[in-house]
Amino acid sequence: MKPPAFDYLRAESTQHALEALAHAGEDARVLAGGQSLMAVLNMRLAQPQLLVDISRTHDLNAVRVEDGYLEVSAAATQGNVEWRPSLANEVPLLALAFPH
Repeated sequence: MKPPAFDYLRAESTQHALEALAHAGEDARVLAGGQSLMAVLNMRLAQPQLLVDISRTHDLNAVRVEDGYLEVSAAATQGNVEWRPSLANEVPLLALAFPH
């Protein structure tokens, strides 16, 4: 089965995404990676009028260490974390777990 028609918006910033979501209300869904959402759309378990893609927003696609904690933002991918050059020093156990 294929999803029903919907509008697509690639958010340029967090503010842009928030404004679009506020305007569309309950007729909107956030798209970050899409693996779970696309299955739900294909089965027509959700039928949003608008998908707001946050995957390219700089502030939501960040991985950083702050106050000793690894902070992974909403649109960051597993690859963003896994291939972080300093990950082995920051979170050694996580770096060891990724290959498995």
